[in-house]
Amino acid sequence: MQNIIIEKVETCETELKYKIHCRQDRQYCRCNHCYGPLGATHEWKDRVIRGPPVGAYTETIIYLKQFRGHCISCDDKVRSANINFVHPNFQNMTMALCEYAGRLMEEITCEAVARLLRLNPKTMWDLDQVRMRMMKPLLSLPEEIDLNFMSADEVHFRSLRKTNSVARPEIKFVTTLVCYKESKILSTAMGRDSKALKACLDVLSAPQKLSINFFAVDMHDPFIKVIKRYCPNAEICIDRFHLSQNVNDAFDWVRKHEFSLAKKQNDEFQIKMLAPHRRFVLVEKEKNLEKKDLKMLDRLKEINKNILNGMILVEHFHAILDKKEVVEFRKSLTLWYRLVRESGLKPFRKLASTIRKYRLNIESYIRSKLTTAVSEGLNNKIKVLKRMGYGYTNEQSFQLKILQRCGFLNSKFINTTGWFWQIPENLALNTPF
Repeated sequence: MQNIIIEKVETCETELKYKIHCRQDRQYCRCNHCYGPLGATHEWKDRVIRGPPVGAYTETIIYLKQFRGHCISCDDKVRSANINFVHPNFQNMTMALCEYAGRLMEEITCEAVARLLRLNPKTMWDLDQVRMRMMKPLLSLPEEIDLNFMSADEVHFRSLRKTNSVARPEIKFVTTLVCYKESKILSTAMGRDSKALKACLDVLSAPQKLSINFFAVDMHDPFIKVIKRYCPNAEICIDRFHLSQNVNDAFDWVRKHEFSLAKKQNDEFQIKMLAPHRRFVLVEKEKNLEKKDLKMLDRLKEINKNILNGMILVEHFHAILDKKEVVEFRKSLTLWYRLVRESGLKPFRKLASTIRKYRLNIESYIRSKLTTAVSEGLNNKIKVLKRMGYGYTNEQSFQLKILQRCGFLNSKFINTTGWFWQIPENLALNTPF
């Protein structure tokens, strides 16, 4: 606290309160509007301001007598004296308390911070929004950031209600651009189309885009087209998780078909083995299964040719993705294509055409072993963040919060130490609340 005279200090150990009674030093008082000198005294206005915790005292209350006098520069109007240590957007809190609470909200919810500091939850939400908007112009990528390996993915934002019984619910997504080495989100954009990914890539300079060697995505053509155009040196890698998911879905289609046939034939054993709750057992590696399950699977393979062929195709495909050399991958994939043709299973034939389309991108995965695992992990963190906030409806707020929790929009990477005492006027004026 600057330019004040402390008259009395009280402590309350039972309520953990620290009370400071003070007044402004008359000789340092300046007009709150023009910062000119104040003349004759008009009155001393009583103010109650919240300060940061002091030691064991979780609540600091400042009882301040603010000077009000006649300002010659403002046509002798009565003006209040400027208080340097009060936040310009939140007049009942000191700069130090706002920055202290803001740093806490980078890690925990606004509600939790309000409960710990005995403040209003809505005020904490407003403070968090103002602080993130002030930090956004200062956001920049670290100088030595490694952009060789990148990935992009989308995460669910919200689903809007149907306007009528016929219309489908509108689902909104947020696209995230992830640096694999840093495990951080560099930028976000609403949507999951080519415009969204282009908006994310706009945070990178032209040399930075050219420095990307491998880019991991799922089999989403709009993303692939944008990467080919704006990151010409990057090899696009199809994520292994999505490939495995597709082959498992193909097998599940076969399981459902055979399950319906078993129900028509009233085959109790096959009904039991092909039931939906056992679908993961059928595609699990044999070394991870118990002896009881292995015996039942062997019996199922003997009596159901389609299930046997499907299990062979799934196991062989996973083995293909484990290859370390592209030459070995191509040989194994050629054999897998032949097995698919001989099996006659339509879902796998459809999957084979998809694999042919993205074969070069899968080969890039074999060379780099780059996946979207980091993106999926950050997506899970975003989902937890959304649940903690009981959902988000404001797009800008959600994107800023993602960058704060999963990116570089926080005090760890942006120096806000000076904000404990003073906020630059241009930042404070640009974020009124």
